[in-house]
Amino acid sequence: MKWTDAHSTKKDPAPVQEHSFPAFAPTVSDEFDRLKGLPEEKTVPSGTIILDQGAEPTSVFLLCQGLVKLTSVSPQGRESVLGLRSSGWYAGAVAALVHRPSVYSVKTVTECVVSRIPADEFHLWLMRSAKMARHFTQTLCNELLSQSCEAQVRGGSAEERLSHFMVERHTRHANLKTLDTLPMLKQMELAQLLAITPEHLSRLLRRTVQSNGPAETHVQTE
Repeated sequence: MKWTDAHSTKKDPAPVQEHSFPAFAPTVSDEFDRLKGLPEEKTVPSGTIILDQGAEPTSVFLLCQGLVKLTSVSPQGRESVLGLRSSGWYAGAVAALVHRPSVYSVKTVTECVVSRIPADEFHLWLMRSAKMARHFTQTLCNELLSQSCEAQVRGGSAEERLSHFMVERHTRHANLKTLDTLPMLKQMELAQLLAITPEHLSRLLRRTVQSNGPAETHVQTE
């Protein structure tokens, strides 16, 4: 389907580094609630592609509720999940501003609520609203920090990547909200996010269940 209208039971939470930033857990921002005059919000079903890889966006979607995944398909046809994004993120904004095709697709994981801004008007919205410009800049900064942390984590083993993902579920930041995405993801999506084969992920999850109990690894199998 395409969009055509162009908590935890763990007793001891993981300790938080003073300057830590999530690599996999998407940040959540409600600052957009203070923005005035946004286009009417629309509900988008789960499984909807709101931005296609290789296409220049015709709209920018401000994500108000829900979870989306960023996916990329290689020339060989292999799909990878590049990351997860949640409330406060602008799908298609960067590509729209630089007038370039998107390097990834954006697909809704859950039902989402979005505010749709025509791509050719987005720069005007930023110029007219200091609050939106500030919010958009903050969103970009968070994304850059997240990508930097993710690149470091991906240098570890598959087991270390899964362990890091699980730790982030329980991490609490002083000035940052994050979303626990494990219950929302299918096992294949988690495997793609962590760059692990589904078979290897199954083995690692079984070990985690043996160590921590089933509540720690509730992930959809289909």
